[in-house]
Amino acid sequence: MANSNIVRVPKPAPRSFNPKRLVAKNSLLTNQIQHFRKLEIEMPKELQTGINFASIKTEGEASEYIRKITAILHPQAAKGGGGR
Repeated sequence: MANSNIVRVPKPAPRSFNPKRLVAKNSLLTNQIQHFRKLEIEMPKELQTGINFASIKTEGEASEYIRKITAILHPQAAKGGGGR
């Protein structure tokens, strides 16, 4: 029986991520960062990243921030368990 919970995600185009590109004109990424920031300020201090939200200017910095927040929110996935 096939697992209906598996979501297949196609590979992104090679130029879809540029760690030096500014996030200012990327409203999707900007909104995601703001959403995670709102979650983070509700977390206990010891779980917060310590990243200055205003310092996130590039896709690379945004990616690192999102990775850290996701690891805090889903520690089982960060350890390679994938939540299963």
